[in-house]
Amino acid sequence: MKNKHYIEIPRIRIPIWPPNLSGNWRAWLPSRGNVLFTLLVISALFWAQSAGALPLPAPTAPNTSTGTIAYQGRLADSAGTPLTGTYSMIFRIYNAAIGSAPLWSEQWTGPNSVQVSDGLFNVMLGSMAPISQTMITSNSDLWLGITVGADNEMLPRVQLGTVPFAMQALTVPDGSITQAKLAPDVNLLPPAGSITTTMLANGAVTAAKLAPNTLLVFNASTTQSYWQPPHCDLNSYPVPGLSISMTVDAPGRLLVDFTGLGGNFAAGASIYTSVFVDNVEVKTAQGSPLLGGCDSSGGSNPYCTLANSTAQSLNPGNHTVEIRVMCGGSAYALVHSGWLRAMFVP
Repeated sequence: MKNKHYIEIPRIRIPIWPPNLSGNWRAWLPSRGNVLFTLLVISALFWAQSAGALPLPAPTAPNTSTGTIAYQGRLADSAGTPLTGTYSMIFRIYNAAIGSAPLWSEQWTGPNSVQVSDGLFNVMLGSMAPISQTMITSNSDLWLGITVGADNEMLPRVQLGTVPFAMQALTVPDGSITQAKLAPDVNLLPPAGSITTTMLANGAVTAAKLAPNTLLVFNASTTQSYWQPPHCDLNSYPVPGLSISMTVDAPGRLLVDFTGLGGNFAAGASIYTSVFVDNVEVKTAQGSPLLGGCDSSGGSNPYCTLANSTAQSLNPGNHTVEIRVMCGGSAYALVHSGWLRAMFVP
């Protein structure tokens, strides 16, 4: 008989459970008493936290501030060509048109550099270094100085007024007062037969119908785009639409703010706006006209920002506030647009 050849495959043992652990491995398993004790401790902690005996730290609210002023400007090169790009800027606030030390400064550099598009830029001054309300309210005249890159500070400085901060200080954000903050005797439901705001047409209530010592707010804007002054002879001419008439029955403070866009198409010529109250030009404490504008460099885009702000005392009676423009040069000037805001505080 022939020999048989074969291959023997060794047997492999695979442990299923339990593994061959050394020592008393069952001692590591929790007993029913351990589980019950752990559940009791967790329940006690939840009860203590809900009852206030174990307070958890409240999340920190973000640091917000009302000490900000929105500012829009225009940036161009020496030829008057609007710039586009990212530029580092330093903003400073002074209490004088020239000289003096800055009362406040803020650097928009590095990752916070200012984005400029076709010459225009917008910044919220005070978003990095909050502006003190005391500084605003304790100075009747303030000027903004701007430095771009490594250049010297631009001249002239832009005059600011108290209007931007006054608007914040006298305005309560919508929804900030809840029902819980009202006294028990405050009834939000109007009595039967009351005239509600939904029954009134827009503009139906005039200043004469308001109670004495009521805060008055007025707005006006240009009625003609690209309005051209009749002459560029350095005389002041009223801008159509930028006039406000009011009647006040108590002495108080008038806050005026104007922002617009204009330009002079003669190289080296100027265009400036000024505020007139009751046909009298508002001047600075030094007796100089309160002007806002620029000297044009000519070119295809000679526009610049026109801005004026002031605070004036008013006696009871009828008053008018208007913006007038003056220009020089042999060519012509244009007022593209403008917005006039006035607020009377008794």
